[in-house]
Amino acid sequence: MKKAWSMKMLFLIAYCIPFAFLSVNGDAVSGTMLFYGIMIAVLGLLLLGILKTNNITILYLGNVLSFVSSYINAKLSGLEPMGHYFKPFTSYSLMVVISVAAVVVQTMIVLFYVKKK
Repeated sequence: MKKAWSMKMLFLIAYCIPFAFLSVNGDAVSGTMLFYGIMIAVLGLLLLGILKTNNITILYLGNVLSFVSSYINAKLSGLEPMGHYFKPFTSYSLMVVISVAAVVVQTMIVLFYVKKK
């Protein structure tokens, strides 16, 4: 029981990383898409761990925490809207799109996994 609780907390802490902010900021600063790939890989590993431990509710709570931490970091860091760079999005709306896309893709994978199981 204690191990299950600690795994849930570990996943929630891992999801507190502002993935969308780090990707958008990395793209804006260095001009490379590498940070999006890193975000996809880490979110995939987290999803795999969540599926293995059957903590599906943590997935959605974690994604909300990740978006909130991304938005807070963007505001605190003074991330510019940069509408000219992320056309047709601003940096903030791109973070929203990335976060929503992550939830949609992860939900499809969970549904496929549950159906297969």
